[in-house]
Amino acid sequence: MGEDVGGVRRRVVLVSYEYAFATFSGNGVLAASTARGLRDRFRDDVMVVCARPIEEEEEDARLGRRSDDDGERDDINEEKTKNMPDEVRDEERGTIVVVSVPVPKSKWGRLDKTCAHEEFAKNVSEKQLETVVTFGANHVLGVDWSSLELYKRIRKRYEDEETKSKIPPPPLTCLIYRVFTLHDESHRELELSMVSAASRVICLCNNDAEFLRDAFLNVGEEAVAVEVIHPPLREDVLKDATNALAQEQPLVSSARDKKKRNALTCVVRLSKEKEPERFVELVEELAKRNAFFSGNGGDGANDDNDDDALIPILVAPATSEFAEGLKKRFREATKNIPNASELCIESFLNAKQLGKIYSRTKLNVHPCRKDAYGMTVIEAAAFGAPSLVCSGGKVGSSELLVENEGVFSFDYDNETIEALANFITNIDENRLEEVSKIGRERALAYDEIEYAGLIAQRLMMPKECVKSIHGLADAYANALIAFSLDESGENVTILTRSTDKDNNDVDDKINSNNNYIISNNMEVEGWIITADNPHSMRTSIVANAEAKKALKRKLMETFSPVQLGRSMTSEYDSNNPDFGGMDWTERGYFIPFIGGETKSRISIEHLVLEIGRNFGQNAVYFIQRRSGENGFKVTVVSCTNDMEELRSTVEMIPRNIPEIRHMILANNDGDSDADDYE
Repeated sequence: MGEDVGGVRRRVVLVSYEYAFATFSGNGVLAASTARGLRDRFRDDVMVVCARPIEEEEEDARLGRRSDDDGERDDINEEKTKNMPDEVRDEERGTIVVVSVPVPKSKWGRLDKTCAHEEFAKNVSEKQLETVVTFGANHVLGVDWSSLELYKRIRKRYEDEETKSKIPPPPLTCLIYRVFTLHDESHRELELSMVSAASRVICLCNNDAEFLRDAFLNVGEEAVAVEVIHPPLREDVLKDATNALAQEQPLVSSARDKKKRNALTCVVRLSKEKEPERFVELVEELAKRNAFFSGNGGDGANDDNDDDALIPILVAPATSEFAEGLKKRFREATKNIPNASELCIESFLNAKQLGKIYSRTKLNVHPCRKDAYGMTVIEAAAFGAPSLVCSGGKVGSSELLVENEGVFSFDYDNETIEALANFITNIDENRLEEVSKIGRERALAYDEIEYAGLIAQRLMMPKECVKSIHGLADAYANALIAFSLDESGENVTILTRSTDKDNNDVDDKINSNNNYIISNNMEVEGWIITADNPHSMRTSIVANAEAKKALKRKLMETFSPVQLGRSMTSEYDSNNPDFGGMDWTERGYFIPFIGGETKSRISIEHLVLEIGRNFGQNAVYFIQRRSGENGFKVTVVSCTNDMEELRSTVEMIPRNIPEIRHMILANNDGDSDADDYE
């Protein structure tokens, strides 16, 4: 059976409106991944409480039966033959038990407040609640706000039983798969109630986390810790994508023998928040340019072979008025393409069918400006199909793949459809291959098992530990971080928190010169690490200097031939006039990330964290600046074992403080680091 720390049996209840029956969105997919991952990684026993759509007449009959003297209906595992996820009763793997709650089919297919969330809570029977309590869960995971009212009924049943059994109700961890308030303010109170009831909140991307903190977490005295865990590739997609990769043959030199990727695809739900009209408009623009014939510009009349032609594919299994209008426009734009009737796919596709499309995809277009995650981007990447997403970190999946490394990005907010068409038709083939390779590696490396490990860490971790790393990052709201890109100290960047906008010293446009390298097109990425004051204990200047020398030797051994830079971090006190307001400093090194290999980035971070632990550090700092950005992102990453995924990010912008510049440049003979502190 499942075991927690210390050999204590662990059981988890997952409350998810969508799970086992006629799944229609990524919520059901991710809920299934969560259950499987916990079972397979930790041999946990998982009970899933989910909704099951039924016809109205069946609902009437059900209600009639509930009034009979025979007792209430038990809907546990009653439809084992109907679209049920695998139910395992293997002691080596743990179990998944499904409790289904009937809801009206007329409200199925929706996740907003028009769904059957009230019926979901109301229709769970007393017998089912008894079964949930008897299960003896250590934790309850509730997916989105729609799970709250049912959780309240579970909690009340625990409280009723507590007087007899002394078993307290398990805490609620809120899994935010979609932040509805971002698109519809009418959901604010629903989501606020859910977040307020939870002991911790886990969402899919940093944008969602930031919104939740700003919108909800200042309510009340005790803030809830919000964390980010990216969704994994689901089991069947991972299997098919791995098999597809293994079967692929190296490309031969003959163009005739190459297996062409020529599809321009869009695989999103045809709903307004996904903005699929952007893809349809793009197809209309490309059709005007005759881009769907070989030669990208020929009229196709004299082409003997159109194998090189770009082929648009829209996966569109939706029947709303909005969806039908878009499909009509798409068909009109593609009517002259051979086999045009096959380009708009209206049936639901399984993993294998999607894999066949992605395996012929040259570029997958994710059309929305904002998306909590966008799992289709990861799925496409797993099959070697790079995606195009909105720039600026507005699509959660780009956090895993990294913009302009494992996924292309484009400014949907400010650029025209014509510019988008130009971008797509002018993508370099070598660049496509490079992005495809990096994206594929990153997508395949993160599976349900890894995801479950991160979920379990949060469940086992005291809330105070979660808050501590956010507190550390908050401390850097008034911090200064300085670093050079080489140890000579000739190129120095001075940073402070971007919210310090009222300070006259702030200069968003520090130009390149002998001392600063801030320019609009400069990109920086790397890690800052120090050996000072291990275990947060103030240590003498001499001891810190000796530790710094040892750290330098270790870093040069580990990362050779990477050129280390110098760094300094400081608490910042505007009331302290010395050193530009610095109250306390630590010196260390900057390790730049050079190269685009997926594994190198991951392995470097792991090595940095290991070194940080060995030198008694609580955290290291990841520095990142993209071309065109004014400021930097500084991510505080915990060095504590099993807490590496605990991290928090602050935004910082350049500051010109001469005193700090002189301090970081001070090096004397290059090795006398003790002198640096004097």
